[in-house]
Amino acid sequence: MSTKEKKTGQKQSDEALVAVPLQERQHWIFPAMIFGGLEFSIPVLLTGAVLAVNFGISKVFWILFISLFVIQWIGNAVTGYMGAKTGIASSVLARSSFGHVQARWIIGLITFFVGLGWWALQTAVTGEAIAAMFGIDYKNNFGMLALITTICGLLFALPSILGYSSMKWTDIVAVPAGLLLVATGIYLVMKNEGWSSIASWQPEQTITFMAGISLVLGMNVSQWVGVQDYTRYAKPKVKDNVIIPLGIIGVGFPLFLVGAIMSVGTGEADIVQIMMNLNFPVWGFLILWLSTWTSQIVNSYSMGLSMANTFNINSGKGRAILTLIGTIIGIGLALGGVLQYFEDFLYVSGIIYGPIAGVMIADFFFIRKQTYTDNPGWNWIATITMSIGIAIAYWSQYVHEWGIPAVQSLFISMILYLVAMNIKRKINPDQFTEVKLKE
Repeated sequence: MSTKEKKTGQKQSDEALVAVPLQERQHWIFPAMIFGGLEFSIPVLLTGAVLAVNFGISKVFWILFISLFVIQWIGNAVTGYMGAKTGIASSVLARSSFGHVQARWIIGLITFFVGLGWWALQTAVTGEAIAAMFGIDYKNNFGMLALITTICGLLFALPSILGYSSMKWTDIVAVPAGLLLVATGIYLVMKNEGWSSIASWQPEQTITFMAGISLVLGMNVSQWVGVQDYTRYAKPKVKDNVIIPLGIIGVGFPLFLVGAIMSVGTGEADIVQIMMNLNFPVWGFLILWLSTWTSQIVNSYSMGLSMANTFNINSGKGRAILTLIGTIIGIGLALGGVLQYFEDFLYVSGIIYGPIAGVMIADFFFIRKQTYTDNPGWNWIATITMSIGIAIAYWSQYVHEWGIPAVQSLFISMILYLVAMNIKRKINPDQFTEVKLKE
């Protein structure tokens, strides 16, 4: 046992399936820094660039304001509080509403594969960026691209394999470095384009204002089901969990905007090509890698927790091994061309995660009374209401574009779940309808 552990009488073992004890909870600044690192990612820059291809800067500003300051902050504060109140990881917390079996094999696998997708996307872009930094034609030299991408991927995953404690220190170093990248991007755009060119930018709009909001939420909505992995280390105070999402908003808003500004005048959404067109110095590509590291360790850590829940593995060592396995699979996807499906991936994330979050929020706050119960079995009410929410989100996204699919599907799933569970309680009560409150 280390000196610190002897003094505190505790050991932070980073176990996947049990609650983090109150004595191991930390000041809100640490999860907020991890949240900031989570948002400091290449897909944020890419999404900002996609917005700039379709909207002028003033519209991009309002899309980001509504998406982040109104919708995302509230969503992250509510769902983050669930993790802080219980000390439980997201895929395990789902056992209360979905049941032990369904949370392991459905929710656990969904969160794993979406986290895997984000991780593979960022690893693919970073591999291309580092190859470009060395002057390698990555489009025609797959061997060197594969080598660089593999090395980047393994380095990305190392802190998350080691565990939560190493992750927070990586973010403390990398987030300030990422801010330097943002400042450089703004400087080079102003130097090359000038503010008047940026302000007057009016591209041909191919998507609606609401679709723009959906793109930004698609980038972030998975956090509503995943933030508990990190807020479980926060203190169960409402004030703390309202402040913690500031890490995401404070980093995300300027970074989305910088991605948009960097894209102005080029009509290009490929961030590597944008950086090359702006004549970024070599250290700019290195900082891109460093800042990407912050969100990559979060993604790979969540992958390991999700797999641990699926296979019912609780040890810190087991979580580390599963994280490494997920990393290897992610590198394979990165080399397999996952980047070309970026926009579709954003929309799919919004379609899936909104309804899942709706069921979990309804169960935690209105049925479980802010407690956690490891319910055995499979709650079919959760399955049906989640499926209806996903179907409605898909219809309003792809069939008849309307509203903000991630938000409306969340509320529809919440309402349907509460109504159906109330009927079930009266007709056929079971472990999911009976609440055992702690004394």
